[in-house]
Amino acid sequence: MATFFRPTRFMLVSILLGGSIIAQQPTPGAPTASGDSNPAATPGQSLGELARKVRKDHTAEVQMSDADAKELFKSVDKIVAFASEDSGFPKRSVVKRRLVSSAEVEKFTRDQQAKEEYAQRFARAEMTMKKFGLLPREFNLREFVAKASGKEIAAYYDDETKTISMLNWIPLERQSPILAHELTHALQDQNYDLKAWLKAGPGASQTGDKKGAEPNVDDDSSAARRAVVEGQAQVVFVDYLLAPLGRTLQNTPGLIYQMEEPAVKAVADSQLLHDAPMILRETGTFPYREGLIFEGELLEKGGKQMAFAGVFARPPRTTHEVLQPTAYISREKLAPVHIPDVQQIVTDKYAVYDSGGIGELDLRALLKTYGNRKEADNLAAAWQGGAYVAFRRSAKTAADTLTTADLALLYVSRWKSSPSAERFAHVYASAIAQRYQNATPQPAASCVGTKCPVSAVQILTEEGPVIVEQWPDNTVLVSESFDQITAGKLVDAVREGNAEVRAVNLGLDELGSRLYDLPGFSAFQDEVGRRILRELASKTK
Repeated sequence: MATFFRPTRFMLVSILLGGSIIAQQPTPGAPTASGDSNPAATPGQSLGELARKVRKDHTAEVQMSDADAKELFKSVDKIVAFASEDSGFPKRSVVKRRLVSSAEVEKFTRDQQAKEEYAQRFARAEMTMKKFGLLPREFNLREFVAKASGKEIAAYYDDETKTISMLNWIPLERQSPILAHELTHALQDQNYDLKAWLKAGPGASQTGDKKGAEPNVDDDSSAARRAVVEGQAQVVFVDYLLAPLGRTLQNTPGLIYQMEEPAVKAVADSQLLHDAPMILRETGTFPYREGLIFEGELLEKGGKQMAFAGVFARPPRTTHEVLQPTAYISREKLAPVHIPDVQQIVTDKYAVYDSGGIGELDLRALLKTYGNRKEADNLAAAWQGGAYVAFRRSAKTAADTLTTADLALLYVSRWKSSPSAERFAHVYASAIAQRYQNATPQPAASCVGTKCPVSAVQILTEEGPVIVEQWPDNTVLVSESFDQITAGKLVDAVREGNAEVRAVNLGLDELGSRLYDLPGFSAFQDEVGRRILRELASKTK
C-alpha cells in the first residue's frame, strides 16, 4: 500500500485486558504526548473508561490551540524514539510532520483512490472468485468497496511524501498512541522502503539492514507482507499503552489471544460486514488480527530480532505462514501444487483466462461460506497447497459480456492427511448446490486399477459438470464446466505432472491477495479495523 492511514486503536489494550486494569502512576520513562508518561493513563481512571471516551466521535470539531499543536509536534520525536527502541528499527532521518483538517483528510483519501487504476488483473480475479463461489454471481465488488470506505481515520503516514499527518481536531493526549502505530510505519519505511517491499515482486529494493534479506519473487503473498507491517505497528501500539504498567506484549504473550474471539463476534454484528461476502471479511480483518497474533508468536519464540528485522529479511511467503506461525518459524517446506500446460488438451475451444493459488486464507473464507464455520479454521489449517487455472471459452469475443458460464475451472489442492482431504472433498461437493441454480448428482465414471481416485463425485449444473475427486496422495482435484472426457484428460495430466515436483518454500499468487488491485480496498480494510475496535470498546460498558 502506497500510503498508511489507519483507524483509531486507542482502546485496544482496554479490550485485551477486559477493561479491568486501573491506571497506575506513570512508570519512569513511559511515553506521553510529550514523551514522559502515558497520556491516557491518569490515576483512578480505568482503560475501559478511556476507551469509552475515545468512542465519542468528533461531532463538534474544535481546532487545536497553537500551544497544543506545538506540543504535539514536539511529541513526534519522542514517540519515534520509543517506537525505535521497541522495534529495534533505527531512526535514519527526521520524520516530517504536519497538521491537517478533516476536509484535508477526506481530500487525501479521494486523491489516493483516484491515483489507482482498476487493474485488468483484478477484473479476471473477480470473475474467478465468482466461479469459485467466493463472491455471489451478481455481486458488484467495486461498488461495495466504494460505499463501505469510511472517512473516520486517524493520524496517517504517507510513504510517498515521508510525512506523518496529525489531526487538528483531536486532542493532543488522544493522538499519541495513534502516532506510536503510524510512526512505526515511518521507521519501517526508512529501513526497508515499504512501497517497494509490499509489492512483493521482482526488483523490489530494500535499504537499511538488508544483509541476508531474501530476494522478492513473483509468487510472494502481498497479504502476508501486509500482515507483517500492520502486526508490527500493533505490537508497538500495545507496548506504548502498556509502558506505564511496566509491561510489554513480549512479557505478556497471552494478551493477544484475548482479542481474537471478541473481534470475530464484533465483526459479525457490524452491518458493514454482515453485507460482505466472507472473502472480504477474512481479508479485511487479516492484517490486524492475524498480523498481531503472528507477530506475538514471533516475539515469544524468537524475541524482537525475529519479530521485527528478522521478518523483514525473511518475510512470510503465504497467508498459511501467517495463520500458522509454526510453519514460518520452522521454515516448513511444501511440495508445490503443479498444474502443467494443458492447452493441447483443451484445444482451441478454451484459452487460459486466469491462474494462481488458493491460499489458506482463501480456503478459510470458502469453508466458512459453505461449510461448518466452527470447523473451518481447523480444516483450513490442514491446507498444504492449492493452485487453479481458469479457462475462457474461445467462442466468446472481447465485446461479449463475460459470465461464469463462459469459464471452466481446474483446481488442485493438497492436504496433510487423508481425513482432511476427504472432509474438504465432501464440503466442496456439498457446496455445489448452493453455488449453482441447478445441481443434479450423476454417476461417477467407473475406474479399475491402481490409478484410481479414493472417491469421486460428479454433479451436473447449468454451467456444465462438476467433478470432485480425492486421490491417495491427499490431493483433491476439481473440474468445473469441462465435459467428462476432457476432465479425465486434465486429471491425468495433473497426476503425471505431480510426480516430478520437489519440496520448496514458495507459494503461488493467492487469489484473495488480488483484492489489493481494487481501488479503495485499503480504505475498506481500514474501515473494517475501525469498526472492529469500536464494537469491542462498546463491550466494556
